[in-house]
Amino acid sequence: MEALGALSLAGNILQFAGFAKKIVSSSRQLRDLGSTEEHAELEVISGEIRGYLARIQLPEDLLAGLQPSKEIESIRALSVQCDSVARALLDKLDGLKPKYKDGRLGRTETIYKALLSVWSKEEIERLHNRLETIAASVERNLAAYDRQRLFNRLNILALENRRLEVHRADEIRQLRAVFNDLFEDMGHRLRDDKSRSQTIVALLEATSQGSRLSTEQIILEQLRFDTINDRYELIRPAHKDTFQWLFDTTERDSPVTFNEWLTSQDSVYWISGKPGSGKSTLMKFLSSHPSTSEALQVWAGESKLVKAEFFFWNSGKNELQKSQGGLIRSLLYQILRHCPDLIPVAYPHIRGLQNLEDTAGAESLLSLAKQNILVPLSDTGLRDTLRRISLRARESQTKFCFFIDGMDEYHGKPNSAIQLMEDLRHLFNAKMCLSSRSWNEFEERFGKMNTRKLYMQDFNAVDITAYINDKFEEDENFQELEGKDTYGVILTKEIADASNGVFLWVFLVVRSFQEGLTNGDLISDLQRRLKELPTDLNEYFKKILVSDVDEFYHSHSAQMFFVTLEAAEELPLMAYWFMGDEDPDYAIKLEKQQLSMQKVNKRMKQMNKRLNACCKGLLEVQEQSLKDGEDALPSSIYFSRRVNFLHRTVRDYLNLESTKQMLHQWCSPSFDADESICKALVAQINYARVYSAFTVPQNVMPPRWG
Repeated sequence: MEALGALSLAGNILQFAGFAKKIVSSSRQLRDLGSTEEHAELEVISGEIRGYLARIQLPEDLLAGLQPSKEIESIRALSVQCDSVARALLDKLDGLKPKYKDGRLGRTETIYKALLSVWSKEEIERLHNRLETIAASVERNLAAYDRQRLFNRLNILALENRRLEVHRADEIRQLRAVFNDLFEDMGHRLRDDKSRSQTIVALLEATSQGSRLSTEQIILEQLRFDTINDRYELIRPAHKDTFQWLFDTTERDSPVTFNEWLTSQDSVYWISGKPGSGKSTLMKFLSSHPSTSEALQVWAGESKLVKAEFFFWNSGKNELQKSQGGLIRSLLYQILRHCPDLIPVAYPHIRGLQNLEDTAGAESLLSLAKQNILVPLSDTGLRDTLRRISLRARESQTKFCFFIDGMDEYHGKPNSAIQLMEDLRHLFNAKMCLSSRSWNEFEERFGKMNTRKLYMQDFNAVDITAYINDKFEEDENFQELEGKDTYGVILTKEIADASNGVFLWVFLVVRSFQEGLTNGDLISDLQRRLKELPTDLNEYFKKILVSDVDEFYHSHSAQMFFVTLEAAEELPLMAYWFMGDEDPDYAIKLEKQQLSMQKVNKRMKQMNKRLNACCKGLLEVQEQSLKDGEDALPSSIYFSRRVNFLHRTVRDYLNLESTKQMLHQWCSPSFDADESICKALVAQINYARVYSAFTVPQNVMPPRWG
C-alpha cells in the first residue's frame, strides 16, 4: 500500500469514527448527524455506514509485493477494527428496522435510545470507547507520518508528468504545497476540535486530487506505445532557412499561400510531391514551427487550440506506426495530455474508480489497467472515445488542427485512408494538413483544390540551391578549388536543375561530390560526375549497389539488406557485427563474456565503417530512445544504436523483384535471412546478459498512488 492510499485510508477511518461516535452518543439527537428532517430513516444511516465501510476496507492485493512501513501496517490494522465496528452497527440497525414503521424513528427518539432496545448500555459504552481509541491511534499515526514517503510519491508523479508531457505541472506543485501545509503541526491540528474536521476534509481532498492525477497518467500510459514518436524523431530536420516561403504573405505560384490557409476557415490543405521531395521533412517543420501555432490561434480566436500530428510509416516494424489504430491512439494521447480535463469525458467509467478515498476502487483501477480493459484499444473502442471527446470539444468551442503525414504509407487502401481523414475532420470540425504521394486516389480527392494544395517539386528550387551552397561552403576541399566562384555557381545551378525538385537526389549527389572532393576532384570532374549520375532515384540506387559498392563486399551487402528487410524490428548495430562470422555454429559456441566498454565502442565504430563500405549510406545507423529505465542499464549500449533505411524509397527499391534477384545472386545459396537474424541476436544477448541488470522486469507498472 502506498503513501497516498495510507493517508486516504486514515482520513476515512477518522471520518467514520466521528460519525459512528455520534450514533452511539446519548447526548446527540438524530438531526445532529446531518439530517434535515425532524426524524430520519434508519436506511439512510445504514447507507452512510455502508459507504464508509467501502472506504475503510483494504484489499489484500493492494499490498502484494510491497513492504509497508510500521505506520502503514498500524493504519491497516485500525481499518480492520473499523470494519468490525461498522459491520456490528449495520447488524444492529438492520435488526431495528422491523420495529419502526417504514424504518423511521419517532420525532423525539434518539439513535441511542433505539440501540438500547437491542444493546445494553455497557455494550454501547464499550463501542464508544473503542471508537475513541481507534481515532486517537489514527491521529498519532498521522502526526508521526513519514512525510518523505509522501513527497517521494509526489516526485514520481512529477517525473511521470514530464515523461508523458501532461499539462499538470502546476497542479502537482500546488498539491505539494497543500500537503506541506497540512503536515505542519499535524498533531495539534488533529487534537483541536475546531481544526480536526477541516484538516481531515482537506487531507481527503488532497489525496483525491493526487488520485485523479495518477489516474490520468495510467490512462495516458495505456494509450501510448513504444514507437509512438520514432518516425517523427527519425525524420531529418529541415535545413537552416528552408521552407520559410510557406509563411510569406506574398503570392507565389499558388494564388493562396499556406499561411493564409492557417488563418482561414478552410479545413484541408494537401501537400504532395515526388518520392524523396521532402514531404515528411516539411510536415515535421510545419507541425512544430511557432509561426504555425501563431497563425492557427488567429483562426481559433478565443477558443482553446489543440495541435496533434501523426506520421504514417510503412517501413516501421510496429503495425501501430501505419494503421488506423496507431493514428487514433496517437491523436488521443496528444489531445488528452494537452487537455487532461477531458480524460473523464473520454473514459466516463473511471469516475467511480479514480477516487482513492475508495481503496477498493483504486485496486479495481490498477487491475483493469493491467488487463488492458481500462482503455479500449480496438478500432471501435478508440473511435467511440474520439466521439465522446469531440462532443465535449464542440460544447467548449475547442479548435483542433491535425498534421498527418504519409497517407500513402497507411496500411490499407488509399480510399480507406481518405475516408479516415474525412471522418476525423467532420468529427472534430478540425483543420487538417495532409501529405501523400500523388497517387490517383489522392489526386481525385485533393488535387482539385487549386488554392489548397502544394506540390513540393514546384517550390523546392530555392531551398535546394541554398542547401547545395551551404554544403559547399562548409566543405574545405571545395573552398580550395580553382574557379569555384565562377564554375561553382554554374555547377550549383546544374545540380538544382537536374534534381527536378527531389531533395533526396540532391542529398545523394552532394555526398558523392564530397567523396570526390576528398580524392582531389576538380570542377571539371564534378561536372562529369553530374552528367553520369542517373536522375531517377531507383537507377541511382542501382548505381550505388552495382558501381559504388566494391564487388568484394557484394555478399555482405546483400546479407545486410535482406536481414534489414526481413527483421521484425530495427536491428541493433551490434547484431550486424556477428553476421560476419563465417562459422555457422558461432552463436552456439560463443562463450558468455563481459566486454569492456572500450571494446564495445571499438566494435561499434568498426561495424559502422563496415556498414558504410557495404551499403554506401543506403542503410544508416540511428540513435533510438530506449524504454524508460533501460537507458540506465549497462547493456543499453548494445541496443540504442539501430540500423534503418536511409529513406522509404530505398526500402521500396530493395523490395522490387528485380533488385531481390540481383541480391540473391550475390548471396551464398545457403543464406537464410531469418536464421541469420536469430543467430546474431542470440550472440548479442549472450554478451549483453552477462550484466546483472540486463533486463527490466516485464509487466511491472511504475509506482502509483494507491
